[in-house]
Amino acid sequence: MSPTDSAGPEPRVVQVVLERGPLRPLDYLCPEGLEAVPGMLVRAPFRRTVSLGLVVSQRPPEVAIERLRPIAELIGPTLPEPQEAVQLVQLLRQRYLATWPQAAQPLLPSARGFLPEAARWEIAAGRAAEADLLLRRAPRQKAAYDALRGGPRPLQAAIWRPLLEKGLIVRHQASRPARPESTGPALTAAQAAALEALRRKPGGAFLLHGVTGSGKTEIYFRLIEDALLSQRGAILLVPEIALSAQLVDLVQARFGRRAAVIHSAVGESARRQALQRLRQGIADVVVGPRSAIFAPVDAGVVIMDEQHEASYQQDEAPRYHAQDVAFLRAARSGATLVLGSATPDLVTYHAARSGGLQLVQLPERIGGRPLPKVHVADLRRTPGRIFSPDLQQLVSESVSRGEQAILLLNRRGFHPSMVCQSCGQVPSCPDCSVALAYHEDGDAVCHLCGHRRRAPGTCPACGGRMRLLGTGTQRVAQAARETWPGARILRLDRDAVRNVGAADEVYRAFRDGEADILVGTQMVAKGFDFPHVTAVGVVVADIGLGQPDFRASERTFQLLMQVSGRAGRADTPGQAVIQTFDPEHPAIRFAVRHDYEGFAAQELRERERGGYPPFGELLLIGYSGREEAAVAALAEQRTRELRERAPDGVRVLGPVPAPIYRAQGRYRWQTLLLAARREALRRLAAELPQGDGDLRETPLFDPRQFR
Repeated sequence: MSPTDSAGPEPRVVQVVLERGPLRPLDYLCPEGLEAVPGMLVRAPFRRTVSLGLVVSQRPPEVAIERLRPIAELIGPTLPEPQEAVQLVQLLRQRYLATWPQAAQPLLPSARGFLPEAARWEIAAGRAAEADLLLRRAPRQKAAYDALRGGPRPLQAAIWRPLLEKGLIVRHQASRPARPESTGPALTAAQAAALEALRRKPGGAFLLHGVTGSGKTEIYFRLIEDALLSQRGAILLVPEIALSAQLVDLVQARFGRRAAVIHSAVGESARRQALQRLRQGIADVVVGPRSAIFAPVDAGVVIMDEQHEASYQQDEAPRYHAQDVAFLRAARSGATLVLGSATPDLVTYHAARSGGLQLVQLPERIGGRPLPKVHVADLRRTPGRIFSPDLQQLVSESVSRGEQAILLLNRRGFHPSMVCQSCGQVPSCPDCSVALAYHEDGDAVCHLCGHRRRAPGTCPACGGRMRLLGTGTQRVAQAARETWPGARILRLDRDAVRNVGAADEVYRAFRDGEADILVGTQMVAKGFDFPHVTAVGVVVADIGLGQPDFRASERTFQLLMQVSGRAGRADTPGQAVIQTFDPEHPAIRFAVRHDYEGFAAQELRERERGGYPPFGELLLIGYSGREEAAVAALAEQRTRELRERAPDGVRVLGPVPAPIYRAQGRYRWQTLLLAARREALRRLAAELPQGDGDLRETPLFDPRQFR
C-alpha cells in the first residue's frame, strides 16, 4: 500500500536546493514531525552522499511519492524569518541571473555556524507528565531530561534530537541584554537635525549624504541604540573589514559583547562562534563586509557605510550588490535602511533626488571645521618629478610641525612596466594580457593573477637593455625617504599587507604617531580618521580616467574627494595637492571645490544623453575560454542572435575583446546591451545557451568590468 492510501497524515513534499547538486531544486519527503518549511536548512541525500540544502518551497504530493527519498536532517532556519531567505534567493536568481545553487550559496554559510550542541535546552511547558512514559525505555534521554529540571543547559546532539522530536524540550531563548546607555559625544545641531529626520520615518530608506568629518558614525550608533531599545538588532556593513579597523573598534567599544564581527578573514572557528552568539541572542549588532547582509539577525536598522564603494559588488556568482539585498531585507522586516557616504554613487543620489529614497544631508564638518583647501599641480610643468614643488613644500611644512601626511598613488609596485630599448618588447604575464610590474625586490609581478618571476636584466628576445617605466607606490615611498630623510614612512597597499591583520597593524601604527607619512593606493582613502593628518598629496590623479568604463570619471572624483577629506579632521586645518596632467577635467575641477552637487549634475546630464544608468539599464555578456578562436566565434554568433531577437529600444554593441583580453589563461570577449527597461534585457539573457564545455557565457547587469 502506498503512503497516499494509508490512513495516516498525507505526506508532505518539499523542494530543496542542494549546495552540491543539480541546477534545479529536488523533491524530498518531509518526515512526520519535521517542520521543514521554506527557508529552513536541511541535509538531504544525493546520490551516495548527504548534502547541505535550503528548502525553497512546499507542494502537494503527486504520484510516485514512494520513490522520493526523505530529508536526512533538519538543521534550522537561515534567518529569523525563514520566508525571507526564500525571497533573497529569488532576488539573486532573477536580478542577477544566478542558478539555484548560486543563489542559495550566500545563505548556506550560516548553517556552518549552526551549532545545536552549543545551544541551551529547557523543558517544554505542559509535557512533564508524559516524560516518564515516553522515556521509560531511553535511560540516557531520561537522565538528560531530568537534568533540565534544574535549568537550561547544553545537550549532546544524540540526546537533544530525539527529545526535540518527542516534543519534550525546546531551545532556550536567552534574554536580550539591556539597552546600553549612550556613551557617545553630544550631537551637533546638524547631527541632531539629521538624526531626527531619520527617526521621523521608522522603516524608511534614506541616503545620508554627509561631507567627510561630518559625524555620520555617531548617527549610525544612535540608530543602532534605537533598534536595541525596541528589542531588535542591527546590521552595519563596511566596504572592507581589513580597512575598517577604526570603525570596528568603535562599535566594539560602544556595544561590547553585543557586537559580532563577521567576515572570512576571522577564521572558521571565530565565524562559527559569532554566528552562534547571534542565534542565541547574546549578540545582536552585526559588523562586516557585504556577506554580513545575510547574517541571522532580526535587524531594526540596516546601515551601509561608504555605500559608494565598489567592494559591495560581488564579482563571482551570484554577482549580487549588497545594497539590493539590504533594500529587500529592510523592506521585508520593516527595518530602517541608511546608506551613508560623502560621495554617494550617482545612481543612488539620483534616486534620492527623484524621491526613490529620502535624502538627509550633513553639509558641514563637526565643530565648523573647514574642509581642506585643495590645490592643483600641473604635471606638464614639472616633467620627471614625482613631487611637484607645491606638494613637496606642503608635506615638508606638515612634517616639520610634527603633523602627518598621506600620499596616494593608485598603482602598485615600483615601476608599472618594463620595455626593451632595442626591440620594444614588453614582458607580460604568461596567463594574462597584462604587463608585468617591476617590484623593489627585483621580481616582475602580474597584478591580476599574482604570477611572479625574477625581472629580466636583458630582453629575452634580443638581448637588449630593459628600461623601467612609470611610478608605483614602492617608488613613491623611496622618493619620500629621499625627499624627507628624517621622516618615518609607512606603506599601505596590497603588497605591503598580504597577511591577515597587516592592514590593521599599519593603521594602528599611523594612528598612534609611529610614522609621519603614509604612502599607499586607494586603501589610504577608505574612511580613516587620523586627527594629525594635515597634508594630503595625490601623486597622479589621472590613472583611472582612461578606463573603458562609463563610471571612470565618477570613481576618480570619489577617490579625490575621499582622500583629500582625510586632511584637517581635528583642530588644525588641512590642505591637499592634486597632481594631474589634465587640470581641466571635470572630476578634478569639481573635486578641488568639494562640489559634489556640481559634479553630479554635469555627469548625470552626460549619462542621460548616452542612456547610461540611472537613465538606462546595461547588460554585459562576457564570453571566455582557453581556445582563442572558439571564444571569438562564440561571441560573434551570440551577438548576431541577440541583434536578431532584440526588440525595439535595445541597442546591441559589439562584440569586442574585453579590456583585459586574457586573464588566468582564458581569452575574453564581450557584448554590451543597453535598454531603457531591465525586463527586455532579462528576457534576452534568459534565452542565452549555457555554452559547451570550456566555453562560458556570463551575463552581468550594470557591470563594473567583465573579470
